[in-house]
Amino acid sequence: MNVRTTHLQPLFVATLVLVLPYVVLANSESCALIDPARAAQFISYEGMSEGTSDSDVLLRPHNNSDCPIIVESDDHDPFVFQGKKNASVHYLLHDPWRATLKPGYGWGDSVFTVDIRGGESVWFRVPLTRLNRRLAVAVPFEFAWEANHVGAFVGPAVQHYVYFFLDRIPAKKRRGK
Repeated sequence: MNVRTTHLQPLFVATLVLVLPYVVLANSESCALIDPARAAQFISYEGMSEGTSDSDVLLRPHNNSDCPIIVESDDHDPFVFQGKKNASVHYLLHDPWRATLKPGYGWGDSVFTVDIRGGESVWFRVPLTRLNRRLAVAVPFEFAWEANHVGAFVGPAVQHYVYFFLDRIPAKKRRGK
């Protein structure tokens, strides 16, 4: 008697597809909001800084969850200035109309990471000339428990981004472009 078992493989795969997400979620950390009135991660506008050739927008990604997150930075260690952590955070420029993400500047070959614990933030600068009304700043991040490299275009199948849109800058400041 011939018994065909080819139907068992799709059944096994279907079972994994249905059950595996629940196993992964059950084993991952549960993150809670610190301030329920805010998003889990958000970027705030902190003002303008006059650079040597461009006006820089000072932005600050916040981690409003109790789970640490990791962002990429250049090959400079973050530094603390006047009690505030500063870093050269890797950011992307997002064009929602064309659905594109591209590096905001030449990142170089070295990539470092910056941990942002729950309730913390880090400052970084974006030249105002890189922004226009169609583009948004997107900062890729990962949760520390994911244990992968952040990588804006490589890494885990699910990418996390926190966005900042130009309309959050006061109109008077945007005109100074």
